[in-house]
Amino acid sequence: MIPRDPLALQRQLAGLATLEATVRTALRALHTMYPALARQPSEHDVLELTTARMLAEAGNELLVYLDDHRAYVARRLKALQPDQTSWPF
Repeated sequence: MIPRDPLALQRQLAGLATLEATVRTALRALHTMYPALARQPSEHDVLELTTARMLAEAGNELLVYLDDHRAYVARRLKALQPDQTSWPF
């Protein structure tokens, strides 16, 4: 069910911003633990690095999906409150 209450949509945006910050923090930690993620994959990579690379790719995809969903929720909120000109998220 899609909320029609602006406050509920604002809470969703806050939750999405928190989730995005968490994913970015996890990705930063992953790249810190595995600096080799910055270089091109090789057939000689150990399995641990390969799975870390897969996890980083999944995290990046999640960030794209979160951004798409946040844009959708923000449009719904703007439609409910057209007098608002700036959004916090």
